[in-house]
Amino acid sequence: MALPRGFGLLLLLPALGGPGAAITIPSEYGPHEFLQPPELTEQPPEQLVVFPSDDVVLKCAATGNPPVQYRWTREDEPFVPEEHPGVSLAPGSGTLLINASLAGRLQGRYRCAASNALGTALSTESRVIAENTPQWPKEKVLPVEVEEGDPVVLPCDPPKSAVSPKIYWLNSRIVHIAQDARVSMGQDGFLYFANTLVGDSHPDYICHAHYLGPRTIIQKEPLDLRVAPSNMVQSRRPRLVVPRDSQPSHVALRGGTLVLECIAEGLPTPSVRWQRLNGPLPRGRVSLENFNKTLRLRDVEEADDGEYECVAENSQGQARRSHLVTVEAAPYWVRRPQSGVFGPGEVARLECAVQGKPRPRLAWRINGVPIDEVPGSARRVVQEGALVLSQLEPNDTLVAQCEAQNSHGRLLANAFVYVVELPVKILTQDETQYMVVENRTVFLHCRAFGAPAPTVEWLTPGLEPALQDDRAFVFTNGTLRLRPVARGDGGTFTCRAHNAHSNASISAHLDIRVATRIEVPPQSVTAKKGQTVTFRCVAAFDPELSPRGLEWHRDGQRLQDTADSDKYVLSGDTLTVTAVDYTDQGTFRCRAWTWLDAAEAEAQLRVVGRPGPVWDLQVLEINERQVRLSWTPGDDNNSPVEKFVVEEEEGFFSAGRFVERVTVPGGQPWALLTLSPYGQYRFRVLATNAYGRGEPSAPSAPIDIPAAAPERNPGGVKGEGNETSNMVITWQPLAPGDWNAAEVRYRVQWRPLEPEGGRWHEKTVPAPPVVVGGTPTFSPYEIRVQAVNDAGKGPEPPVTIGYSGEDLPLLYPENVGVEILNSTSVRVRWSLTGPPRDLRGHLRGFRVLYWHEGWVGERARRQAPPAPPGAPPSPRVVTVPGEAHGVVLGGLRPWSRYRLRVLVFNGRGDGPPSDEIRFDTPEDVPGPPEELHVERVDETTLALEWKRPRHPNGVLMGFLLQYRPENHSEAEPPNEITFPAGTLNTTLGRLQPRARYRLALHALSRVGPGAPLLRLGSLRPEPVLPVLGSVVVGEVGEDFTVLHWTLAHPQANVEFKVQYMSKTTEGSWQDSGSVNSSLGLFRLRDLSPGTSYRVQFVGRNHSGHHVPFWESEVQTNGTLLPRPARGFATEGWFIGFVSAAVLLLLLLLILCFIKRSKGGKYSVKDKEDTQADSEARPMKDETFGEYRSLESDGEEKASRSSGRSLGAAGAALGSDDSLAGYGGSADVQFNEDGSFIGQYSGTRGSGPASPGAAAPLD
Repeated sequence: MALPRGFGLLLLLPALGGPGAAITIPSEYGPHEFLQPPELTEQPPEQLVVFPSDDVVLKCAATGNPPVQYRWTREDEPFVPEEHPGVSLAPGSGTLLINASLAGRLQGRYRCAASNALGTALSTESRVIAENTPQWPKEKVLPVEVEEGDPVVLPCDPPKSAVSPKIYWLNSRIVHIAQDARVSMGQDGFLYFANTLVGDSHPDYICHAHYLGPRTIIQKEPLDLRVAPSNMVQSRRPRLVVPRDSQPSHVALRGGTLVLECIAEGLPTPSVRWQRLNGPLPRGRVSLENFNKTLRLRDVEEADDGEYECVAENSQGQARRSHLVTVEAAPYWVRRPQSGVFGPGEVARLECAVQGKPRPRLAWRINGVPIDEVPGSARRVVQEGALVLSQLEPNDTLVAQCEAQNSHGRLLANAFVYVVELPVKILTQDETQYMVVENRTVFLHCRAFGAPAPTVEWLTPGLEPALQDDRAFVFTNGTLRLRPVARGDGGTFTCRAHNAHSNASISAHLDIRVATRIEVPPQSVTAKKGQTVTFRCVAAFDPELSPRGLEWHRDGQRLQDTADSDKYVLSGDTLTVTAVDYTDQGTFRCRAWTWLDAAEAEAQLRVVGRPGPVWDLQVLEINERQVRLSWTPGDDNNSPVEKFVVEEEEGFFSAGRFVERVTVPGGQPWALLTLSPYGQYRFRVLATNAYGRGEPSAPSAPIDIPAAAPERNPGGVKGEGNETSNMVITWQPLAPGDWNAAEVRYRVQWRPLEPEGGRWHEKTVPAPPVVVGGTPTFSPYEIRVQAVNDAGKGPEPPVTIGYSGEDLPLLYPENVGVEILNSTSVRVRWSLTGPPRDLRGHLRGFRVLYWHEGWVGERARRQAPPAPPGAPPSPRVVTVPGEAHGVVLGGLRPWSRYRLRVLVFNGRGDGPPSDEIRFDTPEDVPGPPEELHVERVDETTLALEWKRPRHPNGVLMGFLLQYRPENHSEAEPPNEITFPAGTLNTTLGRLQPRARYRLALHALSRVGPGAPLLRLGSLRPEPVLPVLGSVVVGEVGEDFTVLHWTLAHPQANVEFKVQYMSKTTEGSWQDSGSVNSSLGLFRLRDLSPGTSYRVQFVGRNHSGHHVPFWESEVQTNGTLLPRPARGFATEGWFIGFVSAAVLLLLLLLILCFIKRSKGGKYSVKDKEDTQADSEARPMKDETFGEYRSLESDGEEKASRSSGRSLGAAGAALGSDDSLAGYGGSADVQFNEDGSFIGQYSGTRGSGPASPGAAAPLD
C-alpha cells in the first residue's frame, strides 16, 4: 500500500505545531502497509459549452487505497450512466462521456464523487450548456443616408452565445475597414463615425462575427452608407454616444480586467483623454486602446474603486462622462484545508478561510454529506470556519470538503484526516559520537517516531535526568541542547522514547575539546597611500585537533599568495599588504579554524591620501566680466577636503600656464570670478586636504572676454635726471593682464611746477622711458602717465612731482665741532646754513672724512716724520644719510691724533669739504701683554718671561703679576708683584712643591691696569717624551710615505724629530723635520723609489739628551733610478755663494724698509704695511718705544678695507648699506673705518653707545 500523494518525509509532531498539526511518516521508519483516503487528481471544468457536433466529456480521476469508486450527480440528483444510452464512464477513471446527440437533453449541473473505505472526495460543480450553430437571421437592410459632416453608427447585433464572438468589419473584398480617431468600432461591435466624409460612401460595410466554440464565422447583410455632399458643414462640440447612460456604473472582479469606453462624435474629430477623480490612474496596469477611446485596467485590485472620467474635446468644446467602478471578488482562498496523518488521541484542525465580495457563504461536508446531515459527535466542532476533530480514534478517518460561494463564483477543497497507530522507533543512529569545544553549544539528537507521538527523555552519564541541569533543554523533536558545555560534561548520554504501545532507547557519546581562540587580534590601521601595512593574528588551538590552520579574508573573499602578484604576502601569523591603494581599504578578517570550530577577528584598513580630482566643472557666464564656476567634489580619500583651489589660464598672454586665482572653503563647491577684458580664460580646480593637493580637474571650455579701455594706470611714476639738463620720466609698465587689449600705450604729460600752472607737454610711447631735454638744473615738474589702448583711455592719472638733473652741491657744512666722549669715541656736530638752491639736488646726506695721524707720544717726543712721496693717505669715511646734524665716531684709537672734514652730497655727488678740524683721543688702559712663557725650574721655582702689550694705549708704567695656587678659592686675595716697564722676566721661588699655579699678568698705564694674560704653571715634573699608543704606515708613494700615530693617554704638546736612513746604501741618520705629538701624522719626503728605509722618532729626555723612542722600516714604491752625474749646481761652493747673495739682498731690503718708516707724509696703508718692531730700533726712552705696535694687525686689516674715495662713497648711496631709510635726526653708530655697526638710538630705544660705536647727532 503506497503513502498518500504529497506526503513528505519529515515528522511534524503535534506538540510542534500545536493542536491540529499532522504527522508525516518518515521513510526511515521502514515498510508498512498504509491505506490512503481518496484524493482527486482531475476535475471537470466549471462551465462546458458544446455544439451539435461536440461530445460532452467531463473528466474525473482520483487516487486511493482501497481502489476508488466513482459516482455522478446531475442537478443534485444521482446520475447513473448505465441508465442512459449513449452515456458511459471512461475505463480506468471516473470521466463521464455523453454522446453529442444527447447534449441538448442532458445539459445541466454535474458533480463527481470518488469514494473508498476511508471516505469520499467531491469534485467542483460543472455546468454543461448545449448551443446550436449560430446563424444571422434574415433581415431587410435599408441604405443609411447622412449629410457630409454628420455622425453615423452602423449596427452589428450578432446572435447571442454563452461565449461572446469576435467582431470584424470588412468590405466585400475581405479588406478591413480602416479605423482611426474618426472611425472606430466599439466594444458592442458597432462601427462609429464621429463625422462623415463623402469618401465614406460605400455599399458594402459588412459585420463578421467569429464564434470560437463552433469554429464558425457568420456575416451580416452588407450596409450601404451614402454620404451626401453639403456646403453647410458646420463645426460642433463633442457629444458622447458611448456610454449611453449619463452616469454608467461597472462592477469589476478582483484579479480580472476592467474595460471602460467613451466614443464621441463631433467636428473636428474629438480627442479623448482619461483621468481618475479619486486618485492617479494605477501605474503599470492601465493601457489606452482604440485611439484612447477604451481604457483597459488589468489585474484589478480592491483599491481600484472610484470614478474614472473620460473627456472628449475639440476646438468647439468638451464633453465629459464619469464611470463609477465598484470592485468585487469571487471567493478566493486565504487558508486552504490541508490533508494530514494523525495518531490516536491527537487533535486534527482543518483550517478553511475564504474571502470575497460579497462575503462568501462557507459550508462543510464530510465524505460529501453536509455536516448538518452527519450524525453529531461531541468531538467534532466548527470554530471560526475551521473543522476541529479532538481525541481522534482509528475509525475517525474521513474526507472533509470546505465549499464557499457568492454571486460571482464558488470554491471547493477536499482534505482528509487519516488516523494510524504505529510503534515507537528511534530513527537516530545508536552509539553516535559527538565532539564539541568548550563553552559552545552541543545538540545530541534523538529522532523518534510513533503514533501516538512518543515522549522523549534524556539521561546524563551519571544516569540522572538531563533536564535537572539548567543548561539543558529538550526540543519537541527529541534533540537535547546543552549550553555552554564544560570540560567535565563529556561521557555517554542515554535517550529513551516511549508511547502507549512501546518504548526504545539509544546512547550518545560526547567528547569536549579546548576551543580555538584568537590571542592577539589584528589591529585596525589608517595608512597613507603607498605605504606597506602588516596585520598580525596569533591563534591558539587544541593540540589534538587536526587539521587546523589560519586564513585571511578581505571583504568576504579569501586571500592567498599568488605567483604573479606580491600585493598580499602571507607569512605565518602575519598578512602584509604592500603599496596600499584606496581600492585596498576594507575589512580584513583572520580566521583560525579546525574541523570542529573556528575563531575570527577583524580589523579595518583605512587608506588616506590627497583628494581625487573634482569633476563636472561647469562655467556659467553671469555677465560680460563675471563667471560662476561650479563643480562636483571627487573622492576625499578619507580625509575631509579643507579647501578648493581655482586655477586660471589666460590664453593670450600666458597660454599653457595655470596660476592660482582664488581659494574657497572645502564645503563650497563653487566660486565667483571677475575677469579682465580681452582675455581667453580656462579654469581648473584642485581639492586640498591634510595630505596635500590632489590632481587638477580637466580644464573648462575657454571663455572669451572682449577688449575694453584700461582700468588702471601705471604705477611707480618718477622723474629724475641723469644729466644736469634733462629729466628721465619712468614708470612701471602694466602687466599684460591689465592691458584689456592686445597692446597698450602710455600717454606721458609733463609741465614745470608753477603756481599758475602751464601748458602740458605730452608724448605717447609704447614703453618707458621718456627723456625731456633742455631743462634747467634741478627744477620741479608735474608728471602724469595714462594708459591707453584701441578701446579707450584709462582713468584720469594722478600728478607726480619729478625733478630735472642734479649738479654737484655748492654748499659745505659749517660750525663743525668735536666733543671727546671717551678714549675711543667722539661726537662730531655741524650745520648747513647756505641757501637751499646751492644744494642743486636732493639732500642725500653727509660724509665725515677723518685721518689717523699718529700717537700723542710721538708728537711729544719728536716732530712727525715727513710724508713719503706718492699719493696722500686715504681717509676713513662715515656716511650719514638724510638731514642729520651730527654723528658719533666710535672705534678710535686711544691716545691718538686725528683730523677730520665734513661734506654734503646729493644724487650727483659730493660738495666741497668743510674746514679741517684736529683733535686728540685721551689715554686708556693698556691691552694684555703679548706673550707669557712659564717654565718649571725645580719643584718650588717657576721662570716667567713675557712681552710688552701690543696696544699700550698710553704711557706704559710697568707690569702687575698676580698668582695663587690652583686649589685656592677665588675669594682669597692673590699674591701680587709689580715690575717696572723695562722688566720682561722674573723667577718665582719658594712655591708649594709640585703644586699648580694660576698666573695673571697685567700691563699698567697712568689710567690703570689693563686686561690680564692668564697662564697655568705646574711644578710637577712632566714627561718630555711622548707616550705613543700605536704607529702605522699610511699612504706610500715613490718618494714619500705618511706615518700616523695615536697617544696612549692625553699629554701636553711635545715636539720630536723624525729621522730616516737608507738600508741599501751607506749613510747616517738624516733629519726629515720636527713635528708636534698632537698632530698625529708626518709626511716623510725626498725618498728614493723602490728603497727600504729605517725610520725613527727622536725626542729630548729629562736630561736634555736626544734619544730615539720608536723605530721601524718602510719600503717606497717604484724602481730605484740611477743617480745622475753631479754638476756644479750641486757643488757646495756654488750653494754657499748663492745663499750669501740672497742673504745680502734681504738685508738691503730690511734697511730700506726701516728708513721709510721713520717719518714724512705717507698713506695709512703704506704705514701699516711697512711698520717694524720698535725693539729693532735703538731708542733711549723705552717707554715711548712701546707705541711701535699700536697699529695692530686688526688695524692694518681695517685700513686695507676702509674708506673709498669720495666719488666711490657717493656712488654707494643706493646700496643696501645706505642708512637713508633711518632718517637724519637720530644717532647712528659706526666703526672707525666707516662701516655701519649700530642703529639709531632715537628710534630703537637702545642704551648708550659703546666706546667702539659711532652715531649721527642732531
